[in-house]
Amino acid sequence: MRSPFDGLRMPRELACEFFALVSRFEYALKGLDQYRRNQHGLAAPAWRTFGDIIGERMQDLEPGSELSTAVNYLTGQPPQVQLEDGSWDDRPLEGDKPIAQAIDAALRTRNNLFHGGKHTRHSADGRDEALVRAAMIILVACLEADHELHAYFDDRF
Repeated sequence: MRSPFDGLRMPRELACEFFALVSRFEYALKGLDQYRRNQHGLAAPAWRTFGDIIGERMQDLEPGSELSTAVNYLTGQPPQVQLEDGSWDDRPLEGDKPIAQAIDAALRTRNNLFHGGKHTRHSADGRDEALVRAAMIILVACLEADHELHAYFDDRF
């Protein structure tokens, strides 16, 4: 059997770090009432609600900062979504604020990487790695902007 990392167009350590970051982030979202939604009796992260709330809090981005650059990249060149027939489509990002839209793009990045399709030659060289790195910048900045969420992320409750 081939390694599931074969054909991945980024360092495997980066993919693992991204996976761990998103996993812990979702755990933290489910730990707070305002970011948890109940779906069929199961806890699920309320990403859209989180994006709306944190988007209000993080409106003033310092031009040229690492965060601003990541937001501009993810919202200006968002990942496509894969359709049922296997084709790829440009869909509008969800959210009213740039941070909320960047979070939506980060989730698309996660979905595309972890639900398949990123072991192919669909993306231009370096694109998948750039998307993952930008998504990580966004998520870490969101943690730093929400101390209660950060506490759950670090499992301090």
